[in-house]
Amino acid sequence: MVTVAIYKPIELISWNNLKLNDLSYEIVKLDKNQAKVKFKFIIQSEQNTTVEINFNQKKITQKLTKGINYFSIDETIQNPKLWWPNGMGEQYLYDYQFKIRQGNEQVSKHLKFGLRTIELVQEKDNVGSSFYFKVNGIPTYMKGANYIPQDNFVSRVSKNDYEKLINSSVEANMNMIRIWGGGIYEDDYFYELCDEKGLLVWQDFMYACAFYPGDQDFLNNVKQETIDQVNRLKNHTSIALWCGNNEIDEAWHNWGYQKQMGWSKQDSLSIWKDYQTTFHHIIPNVLDSILSKSENRYWPSSPSIGWGRKESLTQGDSHYWGVWWGMEPFETYEKKVPRFASEYGFQGMPTLETVKSMFSEKDTLSKNSVTILVHQKHPKGWETINEYMQLDYAIPTDFVQYNYVSQLLQARGTQIGIEAHRRAKPYNMGSLYWQLNDVWPVTSWASLDKLGNWKALHYQVKRSFENVLISVEKEENVYKIYIINDLLKDLKGKVKFSIIDFNGNKRWTNDKDVIISSNSSTKILELSNEVLKGTSSIKSFLRIEFESNREKYSSNYFFEKPKDLALTKPTIKIKKISSNQIEISTNVLAKDVYLLDGNNQFDDNFFDLIPNETRIINGEKAIQNLKIYSLYETMNAENQ
Repeated sequence: MVTVAIYKPIELISWNNLKLNDLSYEIVKLDKNQAKVKFKFIIQSEQNTTVEINFNQKKITQKLTKGINYFSIDETIQNPKLWWPNGMGEQYLYDYQFKIRQGNEQVSKHLKFGLRTIELVQEKDNVGSSFYFKVNGIPTYMKGANYIPQDNFVSRVSKNDYEKLINSSVEANMNMIRIWGGGIYEDDYFYELCDEKGLLVWQDFMYACAFYPGDQDFLNNVKQETIDQVNRLKNHTSIALWCGNNEIDEAWHNWGYQKQMGWSKQDSLSIWKDYQTTFHHIIPNVLDSILSKSENRYWPSSPSIGWGRKESLTQGDSHYWGVWWGMEPFETYEKKVPRFASEYGFQGMPTLETVKSMFSEKDTLSKNSVTILVHQKHPKGWETINEYMQLDYAIPTDFVQYNYVSQLLQARGTQIGIEAHRRAKPYNMGSLYWQLNDVWPVTSWASLDKLGNWKALHYQVKRSFENVLISVEKEENVYKIYIINDLLKDLKGKVKFSIIDFNGNKRWTNDKDVIISSNSSTKILELSNEVLKGTSSIKSFLRIEFESNREKYSSNYFFEKPKDLALTKPTIKIKKISSNQIEISTNVLAKDVYLLDGNNQFDDNFFDLIPNETRIINGEKAIQNLKIYSLYETMNAENQ
């Protein structure tokens, strides 16, 4: 089906004597006492005249000459309220209404903006070069995902769809979204929500994975597209970075196009010259002409170096696809940590309700059905999923269980990547996985499926992106325990360590007083295999609990892969508290508890339930036909 057309509203704009061509702002100075803001006007006048500008209970007169007029107005804000990314503070937005009058004619415009500073810091060090963002002067760890269009037919996306997606991102503790260069420049409402919710935007220009023409007509088009989009988006507080393209530099150096296409040396020189004209001249020159120096953050291509080269881990941003495309094990993420991970990921099936939406009612759900097979973008997707699944899980034959385990597999792989990145802070200062959402019901890398349902990955991302994270790294026979603290305050408290068997018995305990510095990753303890004396690595897990200022944080670490755990059948009890709230408990460890109730979304899911502890779980709506799965059922053939 053709997806190329005019899909946005068409307007016929008329005016008499006055037209406001542009209104923007520049933060000239910002500290805790005072902000100085410059409002910049471009007004088209059909005559020499004087206008009255009203804003913020102020009235200013301005002379205009016939034609285009450029002028500015300075504004001082005392005791300014800063705008912060999600998880760091308030997203305060100043709302200015400008009314420009000339006789009986008036034009008006809202300008809603936050006061903040953003810097992209690239400084050479003894390894390579840093790549991180400072927000309001503070090095900020970026947690988020890559965003693609929400529908193959983009005009079908509603405001409700945008709200649901952005809210799901915020709830998962994200503070950055990368708008991928193979999609579209998003609707204004998308950026407005990012401003309001504290999601910084890494904005690719819409060029991806291919080489573009270099004739003058096309280059003029590139220039005008850049001018239009930068002018449209420049006032959004959420814009953190302008990026020239997705993976074109890497494609040129790593993908072998020159050989595949049979290009001559002259062809290659011409194509590369066209690339440099677009991404190293036209786009940055437009940015220079429109944006102030403090807002002009440009990165020519993401990634800067292909994932097969060692330099991709020591400088710039990285798309690490050794896992999945390279078929390397998940544990590779712990060895291949870049300065900023802007793409990496693994596939999993969509939720069961979304899978059902692919089928007609009479069809039987089956992994081998033609319907399932065609709803898979990658030519070797199922083969890849199965190869990885057999390494970590028992592969179920039952379709529902396979769907469940494929989601667990995706969540496990991405968790290993995220936590390896965060433990390496400040060497690594960003983790944006591929991908956030889908354009259709499909088995893919997304954490939110086409219906907006949370897959197991999204629940895991919510946990792995928390401001305070407890994480364990195994190195030979040593377990290194870290606390990552993204808060802007030190945390002082006690950490309790326990080895607990699957029946709930504590086999070893210890505790330690700690102080975790603000905005840091701190190794607090190393444990050897000695702690497992008296129990077995396949029958127990490490429970870590940290309490500071009455806030509690916890984590469970399993010593072996899921398929090797000696799980026993749990008796899971459910007590209904209200129509959409339950209390859940178990007699023995219930690993990866999956609550399934149609399209109902829970505040937590795919979680470990510890013996003799209760949890309160809330549904988005009334819980009606609840089904419960745990990993035990998938590992025992008689239950399949």
